[in-house]
Amino acid sequence: MLAACGRQVTPDRAGTNPSSGGLSSGDMSVKFSVAAPFNFQKYSYAIVFNTSGDGVTPRADGTTNNYQGYSFVIIVGNGASGVGATAYAFVRGNNIASQPPTLLAINAVGQQLVLDSINSNGQGTQFSLHFARLIASAYVTPSPSPSASPSVAPTATSSPTAAPSSSASPSASPTPTPTPIPGIASVWQYNFFVVSGSPGPGSTLSLVDSLGSAGAADNTYVNPFPLDTSTAFDYIINALTPIGAPEGSALIVGGEIASAP
Repeated sequence: MLAACGRQVTPDRAGTNPSSGGLSSGDMSVKFSVAAPFNFQKYSYAIVFNTSGDGVTPRADGTTNNYQGYSFVIIVGNGASGVGATAYAFVRGNNIASQPPTLLAINAVGQQLVLDSINSNGQGTQFSLHFARLIASAYVTPSPSPSASPSVAPTATSSPTAAPSSSASPSASPTPTPTPIPGIASVWQYNFFVVSGSPGPGSTLSLVDSLGSAGAADNTYVNPFPLDTSTAFDYIINALTPIGAPEGSALIVGGEIASAP
């Protein structure tokens, strides 16, 4: 993975809906499980998302395919203030896919990114967090909307149609729909990684394990559950048969991803 550097961007907070399955509207939660208690002194734990809509799963062989499918990442690791969660965006020069990406920090504030627990299963092998999906757009430049066709004014001779005199029955309230995030697709892909070291300016993190069957060398993993953020969901994620992880604290078991539209 790339060295972390550069400026921070603070996105605006999305609206909330506390009644949406325990999550606020526009939020996503993640649980990340390993085989033995976390070793935050030695490893960091990363959730990489692809928000482009191209359907590509971000795979462990990112160095060989120019990090195809990498949009942004949340890394849980040891920092100056202890264990915490930090979000970074993979930013390419002029948004050109062939350009190697730079990892830039996203300054998530307040409830935009919360590490809920580093021991959510009572065994020291699972952490849980939640975040506002809006942070994924921190460095995204939305495509300009097409210009609207000019409206045609009525001619002076046209007569307006009279409104009916009878009162219309009140219509049912429409079902609320999620507000799209400019420049972010509604269907996301993902992968879980364990990396050596801790995130921070100038740091370099080496991949140790992934959800794929070949661990750190995997180049075949495909998400069993693409994440349609326009709907409510709660998916249990299981790692494929793992190989090559040096110890249980670096061996991914799986986790869970949930979202509220």
